[in-house]
Amino acid sequence: MNVEITGRHVVITPAIRSYVLKRLRKFGRILGDGISLHVIVDVEKQRHTAEILLKSKFLALAGKGQTDDMYSSIIRAVEKLEKQTLKHKCKIIENKRQRAKAKSVAEKSGVDLRAAAPAPRRGNGIVLEEARKKPMAVEEAVLELGHSEHPFVVFRNVDSGSVNVLYKRKDGSLGLIQA
Repeated sequence: MNVEITGRHVVITPAIRSYVLKRLRKFGRILGDGISLHVIVDVEKQRHTAEILLKSKFLALAGKGQTDDMYSSIIRAVEKLEKQTLKHKCKIIENKRQRAKAKSVAEKSGVDLRAAAPAPRRGNGIVLEEARKKPMAVEEAVLELGHSEHPFVVFRNVDSGSVNVLYKRKDGSLGLIQA
């Protein structure tokens, strides 16, 4: 964990430096050692501002706190940054759980997850992706949605021959649009 502290209109005393390092220790435990933190401490009239910029290989976050006391400004900035960090980490954990669940469902049903999908093409700022040509049943579309990173699957229904859209709803259930 790399920590850099910058003072604007204020001298960074050893007390402030040790306080900041003490408060930032938790980010090393949450995200690991491959992170870089830049703390900017500023004083203007009666406003004490602390801004913390966190950069890692996959993430860039910022938290800012402003009060009339330097130490409470640092606490506010750390709390905001911690909230963002934990939210991001929860998303990563949830994605891993969903992939593992989809993999186990696919293994039980005998679907091959390693089937090569064509790489998306880009044209005029629009990502073009090729869809599967063969029609599929709704059950197959559910499996496809389970191991897809997209929130929906467009497919031609085997039974009706019409184009259908299967999507994940906010409450976790699935929705089906029949066109």
